[in-house]
Amino acid sequence: GALLKGKAVVVFEELYQDDVKLAVHADIEDDGQTVYYPEIGTTAKDKDTETAYSIIGKEVTIVDTVHYEGLKAGKTYKLVGTIMDKETGAPLKNGEKEVTVTKEFTAETINGDVEVKFTFDSSELSGKDMVVFEMLYRGDREIAVHADLEDQGQTIHFPEIGTTASDDSDKELENKGEVTIKDTVAYKNLVPGKAYLLKGILMDKETGKPLKIGDEEITSEMEFTAEKDNGTVEVTFTFDAEGLSGKEIVVFEKVFYADS
Repeated sequence: GALLKGKAVVVFEELYQDDVKLAVHADIEDDGQTVYYPEIGTTAKDKDTETAYSIIGKEVTIVDTVHYEGLKAGKTYKLVGTIMDKETGAPLKNGEKEVTVTKEFTAETINGDVEVKFTFDSSELSGKDMVVFEMLYRGDREIAVHADLEDQGQTIHFPEIGTTASDDSDKELENKGEVTIKDTVAYKNLVPGKAYLLKGILMDKETGKPLKIGDEEITSEMEFTAEKDNGTVEVTFTFDAEGLSGKEIVVFEKVFYADS
Protein backbone atom coordinates (compact mmCIF):
# COMPACT_ATOMS: atom_id res chain seq x y z
CA GLY A 1 0.00 0.00 0.00
CA ALA A 2 2.92 2.38 0.52
CA LEU A 3 3.35 2.54 -3.27
CA LEU A 4 -0.24 3.75 -3.67
CA LYS A 5 -0.06 6.88 -1.48
CA GLY A 6 -2.29 9.62 -2.84
CA LYS A 7 -4.16 7.31 -5.20
CA ALA A 8 -7.66 5.88 -5.42
CA VAL A 9 -7.84 2.24 -6.53
CA VAL A 10 -10.97 0.67 -8.09
CA VAL A 11 -11.71 -3.06 -7.88
CA PHE A 12 -13.08 -4.80 -11.02
CA GLU A 13 -14.71 -8.24 -10.77
CA GLU A 14 -15.70 -10.82 -13.41
CA LEU A 15 -17.79 -13.94 -12.68
CA TYR A 16 -17.25 -17.12 -14.74
CA GLN A 17 -18.80 -20.59 -14.95
CA ASP A 18 -16.18 -22.74 -16.56
CA ASP A 19 -14.96 -20.50 -19.38
CA VAL A 20 -18.19 -18.60 -19.79
CA LYS A 21 -18.31 -15.05 -18.43
CA LEU A 22 -21.62 -14.66 -16.60
CA ALA A 23 -21.38 -11.21 -14.99
CA VAL A 24 -19.10 -8.19 -14.71
CA HIS A 25 -18.78 -5.35 -12.18
CA ALA A 26 -16.29 -2.91 -13.68
CA ASP A 27 -17.10 0.76 -13.18
CA ILE A 28 -14.18 3.14 -12.68
CA GLU A 29 -16.59 5.70 -11.14
CA ASP A 30 -18.27 3.29 -8.67
CA ASP A 31 -17.49 4.57 -5.19
CA GLY A 32 -18.44 1.24 -3.67
CA GLN A 33 -15.56 -0.37 -5.57
CA THR A 34 -13.05 2.37 -4.67
CA VAL A 35 -10.32 2.22 -2.02
CA TYR A 36 -8.50 5.44 -1.07
CA TYR A 37 -4.83 5.75 -0.07
CA PRO A 38 -4.43 9.27 1.39
CA GLU A 39 -1.26 11.32 1.38
CA ILE A 40 -0.46 14.84 2.61
CA GLY A 41 2.36 17.33 2.06
CA THR A 42 2.71 20.81 3.54
CA THR A 43 4.26 24.20 2.80
CA ALA A 44 4.57 26.64 5.71
CA LYS A 45 4.95 30.43 5.38
CA ASP A 46 4.76 33.45 7.63
CA LYS A 47 1.49 35.33 7.06
CA ASP A 48 3.12 38.77 6.92
CA THR A 49 6.36 38.05 5.04
CA GLU A 50 4.78 35.38 2.80
CA THR A 51 8.08 33.50 3.01
CA ALA A 52 9.62 30.79 5.17
CA TYR A 53 11.30 33.57 7.19
CA SER A 54 9.26 34.91 10.10
CA ILE A 55 9.71 37.76 12.62
CA ILE A 56 10.24 38.10 16.35
CA GLY A 57 7.19 39.41 18.17
CA LYS A 58 4.43 38.82 20.69
CA GLU A 59 2.14 37.47 17.99
CA VAL A 60 3.07 35.88 14.68
CA THR A 61 0.93 33.77 12.39
CA ILE A 62 2.23 30.83 10.37
CA VAL A 63 0.04 29.58 7.53
CA ASP A 64 0.59 25.92 6.66
CA THR A 65 -0.91 24.93 3.32
CA VAL A 66 -1.66 21.20 3.43
CA HIS A 67 -1.97 19.52 0.05
CA TYR A 68 -3.89 16.25 0.20
CA GLU A 69 -4.35 13.48 -2.32
CA GLY A 70 -6.45 10.36 -2.22
CA LEU A 71 -9.33 11.57 -0.05
CA LYS A 72 -12.99 10.73 -0.59
CA ALA A 73 -14.99 13.71 -1.86
CA GLY A 74 -17.78 14.74 0.49
CA LYS A 75 -16.28 13.12 3.57
CA THR A 76 -15.15 15.03 6.67
CA TYR A 77 -11.55 14.84 7.84
CA LYS A 78 -9.50 16.38 10.64
CA LEU A 79 -6.01 17.89 10.49
CA VAL A 80 -3.95 18.21 13.68
CA GLY A 81 -0.90 20.44 13.30
CA THR A 82 1.93 21.03 15.78
CA ILE A 83 4.87 23.45 15.72
CA MET A 84 8.10 21.60 16.51
CA ASP A 85 11.46 22.97 17.68
CA LYS A 86 13.94 21.64 15.11
CA GLU A 87 16.87 21.74 17.54
CA THR A 88 15.19 19.72 20.30
CA GLY A 89 12.69 17.72 18.23
CA ALA A 90 10.05 18.57 20.86
CA PRO A 91 6.80 20.53 20.44
CA LEU A 92 7.11 24.30 20.82
CA LYS A 93 5.43 25.60 23.97
CA ASN A 94 4.03 29.03 24.75
CA GLY A 95 4.06 28.88 28.53
CA GLU A 96 2.97 25.34 29.38
CA LYS A 97 0.81 24.88 26.29
CA GLU A 98 1.97 23.26 23.07
CA VAL A 99 1.36 25.24 19.87
CA THR A 100 -1.19 22.92 18.25
CA VAL A 101 -4.15 23.56 15.93
CA THR A 102 -7.01 21.23 14.95
CA LYS A 103 -9.02 21.89 11.79
CA GLU A 104 -11.93 19.90 10.38
CA PHE A 105 -12.76 20.12 6.67
CA THR A 106 -14.80 18.38 4.02
CA ALA A 107 -12.88 17.18 0.97
CA GLU A 108 -14.52 18.69 -2.11
CA THR A 109 -12.45 16.57 -4.49
CA ILE A 110 -10.04 13.66 -4.25
CA ASN A 111 -7.08 16.10 -4.30
CA GLY A 112 -7.00 19.60 -2.80
CA ASP A 113 -5.54 22.10 -0.33
CA VAL A 114 -6.42 23.19 3.21
CA GLU A 115 -4.86 26.06 5.21
CA VAL A 116 -4.01 25.60 8.88
CA LYS A 117 -3.06 28.78 10.82
CA PHE A 118 -0.90 28.90 13.94
CA THR A 119 -0.73 32.12 16.00
CA PHE A 120 1.79 32.27 18.84
CA ASP A 121 4.43 34.32 20.69
CA SER A 122 7.83 34.15 18.96
CA SER A 123 9.64 36.55 21.33
CA GLU A 124 12.03 33.84 22.55
CA LEU A 125 12.72 32.22 19.18
CA SER A 126 15.64 34.36 17.92
CA GLY A 127 17.83 32.34 15.57
CA LYS A 128 15.72 29.21 15.83
CA ASP A 129 14.06 27.03 13.20
CA MET A 130 10.54 25.69 13.73
CA VAL A 131 9.02 22.81 11.74
CA VAL A 132 5.30 22.20 11.18
CA PHE A 133 4.06 18.62 11.65
CA GLU A 134 0.62 17.61 10.34
CA MET A 135 -1.50 14.51 11.00
CA LEU A 136 -4.67 13.65 9.08
CA TYR A 137 -7.55 11.77 10.70
CA ARG A 138 -10.79 10.20 9.52
CA GLY A 139 -12.81 10.06 12.74
CA ASP A 140 -10.33 8.91 15.39
CA ARG A 141 -8.16 7.01 12.93
CA GLU A 142 -4.87 8.49 11.77
CA ILE A 143 -4.66 7.97 8.01
CA ALA A 144 -1.72 10.16 6.91
CA VAL A 145 1.23 12.01 8.47
CA HIS A 146 3.72 14.62 7.28
CA ALA A 147 6.35 14.90 10.01
CA ASP A 148 9.93 15.47 8.87
CA LEU A 149 12.29 17.72 10.85
CA GLU A 150 14.53 18.05 7.78
CA ASP A 151 11.80 19.09 5.33
CA GLN A 152 12.51 22.67 4.23
CA GLY A 153 8.95 23.12 3.00
CA GLN A 154 7.71 22.68 6.56
CA THR A 155 10.42 24.83 8.18
CA ILE A 156 10.10 28.42 9.43
CA HIS A 157 13.23 30.46 10.22
CA PHE A 158 13.29 33.18 12.91
CA PRO A 159 15.85 36.03 12.66
CA GLU A 160 18.58 36.91 15.13
CA ILE A 161 21.21 39.63 15.44
CA GLY A 162 24.26 39.99 17.63
CA THR A 163 26.71 42.89 17.74
CA THR A 164 30.35 43.64 18.56
CA ALA A 165 31.25 47.31 19.14
CA SER A 166 34.71 48.95 19.16
CA ASP A 167 36.59 52.03 18.07
CA ASP A 168 39.58 51.96 15.71
CA SER A 169 41.91 50.55 18.37
CA ASP A 170 40.06 48.89 21.23
CA LYS A 171 37.01 49.32 23.46
CA GLU A 172 38.46 52.31 25.39
CA LEU A 173 37.60 55.74 23.94
CA GLU A 174 39.32 59.06 24.45
CA ASN A 175 36.96 61.29 26.44
CA LYS A 176 37.61 64.33 24.27
CA GLY A 177 36.94 65.35 20.72
CA GLU A 178 35.16 63.39 17.98
CA VAL A 179 35.19 59.62 18.21
CA THR A 180 33.70 56.86 16.09
CA ILE A 181 32.28 53.57 17.29
CA LYS A 182 31.97 50.75 14.77
CA ASP A 183 29.32 48.15 15.53
CA THR A 184 29.59 44.90 13.57
CA VAL A 185 26.16 43.33 13.40
CA ALA A 186 25.99 39.59 12.71
CA TYR A 187 22.59 38.47 11.45
CA LYS A 188 20.99 35.06 11.01
CA ASN A 189 17.85 33.89 9.18
CA LEU A 190 17.12 36.98 7.08
CA VAL A 191 15.52 36.71 3.64
CA PRO A 192 18.23 36.70 0.93
CA GLY A 193 17.72 39.54 -1.53
CA LYS A 194 15.42 41.55 0.74
CA ALA A 195 16.20 45.08 1.97
CA TYR A 196 16.51 45.74 5.71
CA LEU A 197 17.01 48.77 7.92
CA LEU A 198 19.27 48.67 10.98
CA LYS A 199 18.58 51.25 13.68
CA GLY A 200 21.16 51.66 16.43
CA ILE A 201 21.33 53.77 19.56
CA LEU A 202 24.01 54.29 22.23
CA MET A 203 22.89 53.58 25.77
CA ASP A 204 24.33 54.75 29.10
CA LYS A 205 25.02 51.50 30.97
CA GLU A 206 24.74 53.13 34.40
CA THR A 207 21.30 54.69 33.85
CA GLY A 208 19.92 52.25 31.30
CA LYS A 209 18.77 55.23 29.24
CA PRO A 210 19.88 56.58 25.85
CA LEU A 211 23.19 58.42 25.96
CA LYS A 212 22.79 62.12 25.20
CA ILE A 213 25.31 64.67 24.03
CA GLY A 214 23.62 67.94 24.91
CA ASP A 215 19.97 67.16 24.24
CA GLU A 216 20.62 64.78 21.36
CA GLU A 217 20.52 60.99 21.47
CA ILE A 218 23.30 59.24 19.53
CA THR A 219 21.70 57.13 16.83
CA SER A 220 22.62 55.63 13.49
CA GLU A 221 20.68 53.98 10.67
CA MET A 222 21.81 51.82 7.81
CA GLU A 223 19.87 50.17 5.00
CA PHE A 224 21.27 46.98 3.49
CA THR A 225 20.24 44.04 1.37
CA ALA A 226 20.90 40.58 2.79
CA GLU A 227 23.01 38.73 0.22
CA LYS A 228 22.59 35.47 2.16
CA ASP A 229 20.41 34.40 5.06
CA ASN A 230 23.41 34.77 7.40
CA GLY A 231 26.00 37.57 7.28
CA THR A 232 27.40 40.77 8.81
CA VAL A 233 27.07 44.53 8.31
CA GLU A 234 28.76 47.48 9.99
CA VAL A 235 27.05 50.48 11.60
CA THR A 236 29.04 53.55 12.72
CA PHE A 237 28.33 56.16 15.39
CA THR A 238 30.31 59.42 15.36
CA PHE A 239 29.98 61.89 18.25
CA ASP A 240 31.80 64.25 20.61
CA ALA A 241 33.04 62.29 23.64
CA GLU A 242 33.87 65.37 25.70
CA GLY A 243 32.63 64.93 29.26
CA LEU A 244 32.03 61.17 29.06
CA SER A 245 34.94 60.25 31.31
CA GLY A 246 34.22 57.10 33.33
CA LYS A 247 31.09 56.16 31.41
CA GLU A 248 30.36 52.80 29.85
CA ILE A 249 28.40 52.83 26.61
CA VAL A 250 26.35 49.94 25.22
CA VAL A 251 25.12 49.72 21.63
CA PHE A 252 21.52 48.61 21.04
CA GLU A 253 20.47 47.52 17.54
CA LYS A 254 17.09 46.71 15.96
CA VAL A 255 16.46 45.40 12.45
CA PHE A 256 13.37 46.23 10.38
CA TYR A 257 12.14 45.51 6.89
CA ALA A 258 13.23 48.55 4.88
CA ASP A 259 9.74 49.03 3.42
CA SER A 260 7.90 48.72 6.75
